[in-house]
Amino acid sequence: MTHALTESTISRAPEAAPLGAFPPWKDVWSRTGRRYRFQAMVLLLINTALFAGVASFAFWIRSGISFAPAVPGYWDQLAMTFNFSASLGITLGSLLIEPISVQDVPMQIPILGLLLSALIAIPILVSILYRFWCAIPLLLMVAFLAVMPWLAITLTGSCLIASVRPFRTPLRFMSALLALVPAVMYLFLASAGTGDVVAGRIDPVESVKFVAPWILAIVASTLLFAIVLSIAKLVDYRSGAVTPLLAIMFALPAVLFEFHVGRDELHYRLVEGLDQAFFEDADASADLERAVQRAWERRPLPRPRREDVRMIEEEKWQMALAADLHPFEHELARHQCEIVSRVDRFLNEFPSGRYTANALFLKGRALDTRVDPGEFRGSKWVRFYDDFPSISSRMVWQILLENRPESVLSAVALLRLAQLELREGEVDRAMDRLNSLLRRFESANLERGGADSGSEVRGVMSRDIPEGSLHVPLARVVFQVRVLRDLVAANRDPVYDYDPLVGPRRVEDTVWFGLLDLDPRHPRYPMNVQTLLERYPGSQIEDKLEVELAKSASGLAERRDRLEQCCRRFDRQDAIPEAMFQLAVVYRELGDAVKSAATFRRLVTEFPSSPWAKQAEADARDLQEGRMTRAGE
Repeated sequence: MTHALTESTISRAPEAAPLGAFPPWKDVWSRTGRRYRFQAMVLLLINTALFAGVASFAFWIRSGISFAPAVPGYWDQLAMTFNFSASLGITLGSLLIEPISVQDVPMQIPILGLLLSALIAIPILVSILYRFWCAIPLLLMVAFLAVMPWLAITLTGSCLIASVRPFRTPLRFMSALLALVPAVMYLFLASAGTGDVVAGRIDPVESVKFVAPWILAIVASTLLFAIVLSIAKLVDYRSGAVTPLLAIMFALPAVLFEFHVGRDELHYRLVEGLDQAFFEDADASADLERAVQRAWERRPLPRPRREDVRMIEEEKWQMALAADLHPFEHELARHQCEIVSRVDRFLNEFPSGRYTANALFLKGRALDTRVDPGEFRGSKWVRFYDDFPSISSRMVWQILLENRPESVLSAVALLRLAQLELREGEVDRAMDRLNSLLRRFESANLERGGADSGSEVRGVMSRDIPEGSLHVPLARVVFQVRVLRDLVAANRDPVYDYDPLVGPRRVEDTVWFGLLDLDPRHPRYPMNVQTLLERYPGSQIEDKLEVELAKSASGLAERRDRLEQCCRRFDRQDAIPEAMFQLAVVYRELGDAVKSAATFRRLVTEFPSSPWAKQAEADARDLQEGRMTRAGE
C-alpha cells in the first residue's frame, strides 16, 4: 500500500520547468478527474444557456422578437449584413438610434454598454478558461441569435488571440486586454457609422450620448476580465468562475430595461417606426422612369421617341391615381390596417402605459391618412395628408380626449372632433370645442414660442415627454383652429343659415354637402365649390368660395389674377386676409419680392387680428432668419 501511494505521488508530481520558463498553461480541463470534468461540462452548459439569453435579449431589444430565426426572411436579412451597398437596420450602430434612441431615453446608455460588454467579454473569458473550442457556440450565438455577424467575426479573432499559441501570454489578464483590441476597433468603426446622426446635433452633450455606450462597454469588459480572472486564480482555475458574473451580466441589463425603460417603450417605438416608414413621403419619379424604360424596350423596332412613350406612361399613371382602386390606395389601406392592428395589440398589452395616448394618436392619424393625387400629378411625389378626418377615426379621437385632456395630443383630437361635428351640422358643439382648445392651448403655444411639442430643453439624463417623439406642431394646430373658428363665426347667412358651410338640413335638397364636407385635395374639389356658388348665390360665404376657386387655379399667373380679382371685389370681407396671404405667396413664387412684401405689410396693417396676419409675421421672421443664415455661410 505504501509503495502504491509513493508511485501515485510521483506520477502526479509536475515536471521541473526550465530556468526562466513560465509554468504550464492551466485551465478548467487540467484536472482529469471524472467529477471535475462533469462539473466543468455542466457549468459550461449553464454558461452557454445564459449567454443564449444575452444574445436573444440583444436582438429583442431592437426588434421585440426573442428568437431571431423566427423572423420572416431571417436568412435573407442575415445575408444582407454582408452587402455593403444596403442597410437593413441590423448593424451595431443602429442599436443607438432605433427603435429606442439613446437621445430620447438616456438609460439605454448603461443598458447597451453592459449588454455589449457581456457579448464581448464572456466569449473571450470562456476561450481563456475553457479553451477556444468552448467559445465557438457563443460566437455562433452572437452571429445567429443576436444577429451581429460582424461582431462574431471580430470576437473569433479576439478569442484566438486570447487562447491559442503563439498569441496567448502567460499573464491571462494581458491576454484578455490584447484580445479586446479587435473589439475596440470594431466599436470605433461602429461609432463612426453613426456619424451622420451625430453630425446634425449642435449640442456636444447630445453627441456624447452616441459614444458613451461604447466607452462603457470597454470599461465594463476590462473590469469583468479583472474580476473573473482574479476569482479563477483564487480557486486555482476550477470551473465556476465565469457563471456567477455571466448571470449578473445577463440579469443587470434586463432588470435596468424592465424598471427604467419598459417593454411598453420598446413595443411603442416599433409601432412608431412602422408608422414613419408607412406614411413617409416618397419620390415616385424613379418608378415612373423604370416604367417608361420597360414600356420603351417592349416596343418593336424601330422604337418611337422616348419622350412619346414617357407621355403615354404619365397619362396612364395619372389616370390610375385618379381611380378608386389605384395601387397606392391599396397599399395605403394595407398599411392603415397593419398600424391599427399593431396599436390595438399594444393597447391590449399596455392599457395604462406611458404611451397609451401616443398609440391612440397614431391609430387616429393612420385612419385619417390619404394620398394627395394632385401632388403626384404635379411633382411625381407620393405625399400623405391627415388634416381631413375620416368618420372612422371619431371614436379614437374621443377616447384620446377623454383619457388625456391635458396632453398636447388632445389639441389635435379636439380639432378633428370639431371638424367632424361641423360636417354633421353640429355647429354649436363644434364651436365649443374650438373655443375650449384655444383657451387651453393658445397661451401654452405663446409660451413655447410656437415650437413643436417635445422641443423643450431637457437635462442630460432626463427622459423626453411621451408625445415629444411625435413632434405635434402645436402652433400649426392653433392656427388651423383660429382659421376654422373665424370662418364659422363670420358666415352664418341670414337666408341660408349654415347650409353653404356644413350642408343643408333638408334631405330633399339636391346639393347635400357644404364647404366643410369637401376635401380640398380631391380632384373634384373645384367643381364642387362651383356647385356651391351656383346653389347659394349671393351668400355670406361667397367670398370664401371664390378664394377657394382662385387657390385651385392650375398656373401661378392664373392664380395671381384670380386672387387679385377677389381682393378688389370683396374688399373688407372675412376671406380677404387669406386671399392677401395667398397672393403674397404667389408673388414670391413668381419672383416679385417687392409686391410680396407690400402685400404682407398691407395684410398685417389692415387685418392685425386675423390669424393670417400672425402667419404672415411668422413667415417674415423665418425668411429673415433664412437670409441671415445664408449670409453667414
